[in-house]
Amino acid sequence: REAARARAVATTTTTAYADVCRNLWRRDEVVDVRVHALAEDYEASSVNFHAETPLWGTTAPLASATRDVELDLGVALVDAVARNVSVKLHAIVSRLGASLDPADEGYDDGDVLRVSFDATIWRRRRVARRRKLLGEDSARAEPREDGTEGLEDGMEYYQAYYKPNATLTVVDDFAAYRGATIPDILARRMRFSDERRSGYYPTVYFNEFWIIKSHLRELNETSAREMKINLNLETISQFRWQMEESMDTTWSTQRAFGAAGEHDADNMKRVFLEGNPTLLAVTTVVSLLHTIFDFFAFKHDVQFWRNRKSLEGLSARSVLLNAFCQLVIFLYLCDNETSWMILISSGLGVVIEFWKVTRAMDVSVDRDGRFPRLRVADKASALKSDTARHDADAMRYLSYALYPLVGVYAVYSLRTHEHKGWWSFVLSTLVGAVYTFGFISMTPQLYVNYKLKSVAAMPWKQMGYKFLNTIIDDLFAFVIKMPTLHRISVFRDDVIFLLFLYQRRVYRVDETRANEFGYVADAGAEDESKKDDATENESKKER
Repeated sequence: REAARARAVATTTTTAYADVCRNLWRRDEVVDVRVHALAEDYEASSVNFHAETPLWGTTAPLASATRDVELDLGVALVDAVARNVSVKLHAIVSRLGASLDPADEGYDDGDVLRVSFDATIWRRRRVARRRKLLGEDSARAEPREDGTEGLEDGMEYYQAYYKPNATLTVVDDFAAYRGATIPDILARRMRFSDERRSGYYPTVYFNEFWIIKSHLRELNETSAREMKINLNLETISQFRWQMEESMDTTWSTQRAFGAAGEHDADNMKRVFLEGNPTLLAVTTVVSLLHTIFDFFAFKHDVQFWRNRKSLEGLSARSVLLNAFCQLVIFLYLCDNETSWMILISSGLGVVIEFWKVTRAMDVSVDRDGRFPRLRVADKASALKSDTARHDADAMRYLSYALYPLVGVYAVYSLRTHEHKGWWSFVLSTLVGAVYTFGFISMTPQLYVNYKLKSVAAMPWKQMGYKFLNTIIDDLFAFVIKMPTLHRISVFRDDVIFLLFLYQRRVYRVDETRANEFGYVADAGAEDESKKDDATENESKKER
């Protein structure tokens, strides 16, 4: 309590601070380290840790203490789970031979450092049971062992979790500070000797920076008997301590303002923990490139469709089908744990795809019936064109293969897979069809190019940036957490772009010459060509 009061005063008072603030312990001082386990409903102040036998203890120099041990908390966990309370680890770092009993005359609070760690936590969860919607297992209720017996779907409950790792960290910081210039991000962790910051004690704390949510283990009476905790005693530099504190504060601020999701920080930590330094450096660079290419791809896509006056050579049905596929994928990503970077990129893509539908087709609201209906039809100017005819033929041929495949997949999923409900079944079936058969969503455009023997109408600048992003997505597929089906679709897009590149090579065109539909792919180059011709004619006249 005195340490907490000192830290609070250190960050809020306006008292004049001391000119010099030094560590009150020596770097090479030998210390005793003791670790106790205690149920949360017991007051730590009422426990005589000096008389209690610790779970683990050691003696080592302060600035070079390094240990890695495994502690058995089975008895403490079983008792805590039975009473629905948490378990805390209490670590005591004291000078060699110092008294731990506040009742002793020789007890000095400056000789003892106390920190605690929540070995178990409670998290709110929502009941979401999966079951087979058809078949003999659809009505059979299986016994539950996760504490949700008797709860209905959608109800919330609290589940106990266990942290399998605990890191007791000693900061190797023995520098002299000016009391008034100590960064707040460090001062809130430090324990000062008085309000003027005349001195500070070694910074000792349980480091939870590298504990991510996927490391937590569900806790019940059965698993509690077998669970152990890996205790790591480490010493870190002041620079690393400051970096971890700064990153943790930044992520907390971003979550508070809604700029980052609950799992974004864990995804980044997982990259640091599971990836090698080379992969991490490459990932950082390509993340920046991915953002830049995304911006240019969206920019050129919007420019292409905004300036487009004719749909000759373009498949309007491919645009409509692709918009539907993008919407299904976005809903699926929202229903799963996906990185915010992927969600933002996918969401912006959905908006642009539906805007393109309004440019490629006539979209109107029919209010004649009982309820307003959205009508999507071909533009009147494109009804009699060769492009519209080839586009309709491509969709007809596509339906012969697509609809039966989707139907078979839906029946298979309904009979064999478990779902949370009918909405989950519809969404998972649609997204499964999109990911599995989505590569044929662009076949109408491939077919139109084949029949017209031309690719002059294609938005090649936008597709070029999309292709570069697809290559980057191939790398992200192994680094960023995303649904498995989305990971597979990344490699599927590579095939589509390669087919378009093949058509571009086969159907070479002069982009400055108007095609049979009057469309010029590079209008700027055509204008320059006309200016050059006019200049040449004027020169001839003068001669």
